Amino acid sequence: MSRPIRRDQLIVATAFVFVPAAAHAYVDPGSAGFIITSVLGALAAGGYIIRGYWSRLKRRVFHSDRKAVADGDGSDSTDARPEDGSAQG
Repeated sequence: MSRPIRRDQLIVATAFVFVPAAAHAYVDPGSAGFIITSVLGALAAGGYIIRGYWSRLKRRVFHSDRKAVADGDGSDSTDARPEDGSAQG
């Protein structure tokens, strides 16, 4: 039977994961510029995608009623023509 993990063991394990060790490395300005450019490009692409979906949603929700009225598709109309296409009058 295994022993349950105690609270102090969990704290120590978390400290090993989240406390950074010394990294003896060099990051040049070109790398920092690349990272900044990548983040800004990802944000711009995300905004563009959200804008596209938002415009589709607005068009579908807000303009669907206007199109039905403009096309004369109102089913509650009293002067509707007969289905067989025969002219009355």
